[in-house]
Amino acid sequence: MTKGGLRRLAPSSFLLFVVLLAVAASAAALVVVYRTGGRIIYERERAEALAEQDQLEEVDQEQGLANTVSVVARSVRFATSGEHYGLFSNTGQALAGDITTFDPVFRNADWKIVRLTIGQRQERLHVVGSTMTDGAVLVVARSLTNMRRFERSIFYGFVAATAIVAAAGLSAGLLMNFLILQRVEAIANTAERIANGDLSARTAVSDNRDPFGRVGSSLNAMLERIEELLTGMRTVTDSLAHDLRSPLTRAKGALSRAVHEGATQTERLDAIDAAHREVEHVLATLSAMLDIARAETGLSREMMQRIDVGALVAELADFFTPVIEDAGQRLIIDTPAYPVITRVHEPLLRQAVGNLLHNASQYAGEGVSVRVSVEEDLTVVRVVVADTGAGVPEDQRGRVQERFVRLDPARSAGGSGLGLAIVAACAKLHRGTLKLEDNRPGLRAVLEIQRS
Repeated sequence: MTKGGLRRLAPSSFLLFVVLLAVAASAAALVVVYRTGGRIIYERERAEALAEQDQLEEVDQEQGLANTVSVVARSVRFATSGEHYGLFSNTGQALAGDITTFDPVFRNADWKIVRLTIGQRQERLHVVGSTMTDGAVLVVARSLTNMRRFERSIFYGFVAATAIVAAAGLSAGLLMNFLILQRVEAIANTAERIANGDLSARTAVSDNRDPFGRVGSSLNAMLERIEELLTGMRTVTDSLAHDLRSPLTRAKGALSRAVHEGATQTERLDAIDAAHREVEHVLATLSAMLDIARAETGLSREMMQRIDVGALVAELADFFTPVIEDAGQRLIIDTPAYPVITRVHEPLLRQAVGNLLHNASQYAGEGVSVRVSVEEDLTVVRVVVADTGAGVPEDQRGRVQERFVRLDPARSAGGSGLGLAIVAACAKLHRGTLKLEDNRPGLRAVLEIQRS
């Protein structure tokens, strides 16, 4: 996929969602501020109007109606915008104030909204009114202008805040979109290189803690595993082609001799027997390769069960005792008297331990001791086969675990070079390792099995 193609897939819907979310959040904030602020202004103006009403009633009670008229007139002169007053006689005649039109609701109004004419214009007012002891009616009013100003301020603030938040959200979304596309393009470019045959391609990882870093690390680990498997497959293919060509060629030659017209009956039987041995060698090699493949891919885990590893090793050691003795060696069996129970693939473990004992009998040399033992701790069970022979050079201990590897021509006789490869595959199936160590002298092979 090209870079242009990736940009066409830019998450514009995400940007729209960010902007809409910002607008919705601003609207919610507006509602909260409007209701809270409106309630505060409403309560404050009502409290102030009631306080002034109480003061004017007190003046009327203490100083009389004449002084109350003077105080109301003075209050009108010094009133701020939106403050209005009215004083009427018991018959509704205006005595003082800028509210000159009487309304019966004034006699007992408690912060009611009334439309009144103030000067030359009509206004909607919140009014509190009361009838005083001398029959006069007092009105204290507040215009709704302050509330309207507050509403306009909230609206303008909402518009400004929405614009700022939307711009910030859009900028953040574009930046995030750019960063995401950069990461996705890097991963896509790596995938393209892999698809074009470059198995060494890897995604650059700047930080393993962020999601894209983890994806990149996982992708790189997967690619390394794929490259390892493909390299192993090439190696196996090449090795199979090399190792099977000779026995198949020999089998073909033997069969040709068997069908030759001048061959005697004895020669025919000998040729058929030779061809049979070569075919058996080929089948054994293919069977071993199949066992390794199943172990390395984990296809054999369904056959795992809990068994006593110590008893299994002791049984195999007894079986190999004649083989070890025929090789002029001495076998020492050191397994625990108590059960060592863990979950294993029994047939593959038997084959692996048998391969270790077979290798010791074949390559350790005469007069040496071979010790087979079982060790354990809380997490690992170890099967150890150690000999006092010539051992394996340290720089070759990793190599001999590979398929079809033989250290010298003498070791190739009768072998396929898969013995230790099967042991290593067995260890991998059991989430363990095969370690080849110096026994001083000799070789110490340690097959580790993780407990489960």
